[in-house]
Amino acid sequence: MKHYAVIGHPIGHSLSPLMHNTAFQLLGLDCQYEALDIEPASLKQAVEHFREQKWGGFNVTVPHKEAIIPLIDEVVPEALAVGAVNTVVNRNNKLIGYNTDVIGVERSLHLEREKIEGTMCTIMGSGGAARSVAHVLIHIIRPKAITFSVLFPEQAQAIIKSLGSNNVQFNVIHCTDAALETAIKNSTLIVNATTVGMFPHVLDSPLPNQHWLSNKHIVFDLIYRPLTTRLQSDAHAAGAKTIDGLGMFIHQGAAAFQLWTEKDMPLDQVRQVLETKLTSDND
Repeated sequence: MKHYAVIGHPIGHSLSPLMHNTAFQLLGLDCQYEALDIEPASLKQAVEHFREQKWGGFNVTVPHKEAIIPLIDEVVPEALAVGAVNTVVNRNNKLIGYNTDVIGVERSLHLEREKIEGTMCTIMGSGGAARSVAHVLIHIIRPKAITFSVLFPEQAQAIIKSLGSNNVQFNVIHCTDAALETAIKNSTLIVNATTVGMFPHVLDSPLPNQHWLSNKHIVFDLIYRPLTTRLQSDAHAAGAKTIDGLGMFIHQGAAAFQLWTEKDMPLDQVRQVLETKLTSDND
């Protein structure tokens, strides 16, 4: 049996085991996937364990997407360009890092690309997920400007420096700065790349005032549990276009699944199982 996992801290909210184990079962693959809570101090030890036990690979989530890079053998150019790894493949005991979050972001925003191009955007967050969103915006969609609303401004500055500008203007503000209101009101796209609002803290929102939202906004929340976050509910009430995190979650997972197994994930059936689980969360 081949073993796989997702590592993060905390990790109890993750539906990655349900997604991948469902796909393994549907395709009759002798594989098992689990969620492992790995604290930052134990990351190196965990990576060596996966190598020694010849695991097939693993996913990487908050807060390890950047810290994992020096601990593996190779990082493919796109993941290196993003500066974050969310998928590791074990090929003949060589650990290779990929970033499938980029695929998830690109597919989630694909239908809105023309509306976003040449406009202002706000990304809330400065971790690995924010890096993936910024990469897609800068190199594929090309808005006029991006404002990062963050807890740690130096992290956002590091993203800007590593990704390059591609003629996109940047602004970095602290998430408590009064300038956030202007940034939100002037943006077409608003992205939540933080964990604020994630299960079980479903009443929280990264925006201090829901009245900043309007029907001109596109609000993309990378959180998929709950399926409809507080931010999305507020955006929907304001008449904004909303994009939930489930599509991104499934597409990044399917890309990882393909890297590990060289098989296509049965997307429709997997989505149905995940939607059933997420709906039951609200019961």
